[in-house]
Amino acid sequence: MYFNGTTILLIGGSAELEKFREWARRSGFRLAGRVGPEVRYVIADEDVLDGSCTPEQGRMLARARGSGLECLSPATGQSCLRMLLEGRTPEVGRSGTVLTGGR
Repeated sequence: MYFNGTTILLIGGSAELEKFREWARRSGFRLAGRVGPEVRYVIADEDVLDGSCTPEQGRMLARARGSGLECLSPATGQSCLRMLLEGRTPEVGRSGTVLTGGR
């Protein structure tokens, strides 16, 4: 069962991102393999977010950002998605931190 149809895209291959992947699956989030209209959040390794990545990862991140998607680190992404699980709407600031969680 997927949580509320929320689909996320993961970019990277760190141990932290793999832990996040398992948590997201167990929590019922759908994982996408590429940027598409169903993707709501992008969770990427810190290195990827900072630009230290493969050309393909860079293209995926650029497409995601160009589509207006939130691109978050695994830690921030988990905080954000936990709010969704609690029925709150996360708001993410420019620095990538979760600011509030209104209903």
